[in-house]
Amino acid sequence: MLDIQGITQERIEKMNEDIDNPYRLNGFSGTFAITDHRKIPEVLLGFLQHHFGIYRLKRVSLDKINEALNEIWEGPGSLAKVLNAELEMKLAGKDVKFTAADIAATKAVSDEDDSGPVADAGAVS
Repeated sequence: MLDIQGITQERIEKMNEDIDNPYRLNGFSGTFAITDHRKIPEVLLGFLQHHFGIYRLKRVSLDKINEALNEIWEGPGSLAKVLNAELEMKLAGKDVKFTAADIAATKAVSDEDDSGPVADAGAVS
């Protein structure tokens, strides 16, 4: 069985290495004012998806996203609080809804042919 509690703790330990770096998310001391859904840090996506119960966050207004993030964020080191909140929602069984459009979009990405070689085996560096 997947140990999501252990994985979450490992993620927190790794993220805490950047707590003193103001240029990394875990060192961020401001308030969120995200202006584009594509600019949401990946590590926050799971929390937001569980918080709103929606897989595609583009369906949620940026104002609501910023409000949710600013509500939980207390300054540097708050990433542990976010990841623990996400874990609690998962353990409580909070669902993330997928629609037919979500499934179709996921299938379209997985059907793309990217089976070519990653690098040329004969290339010399």
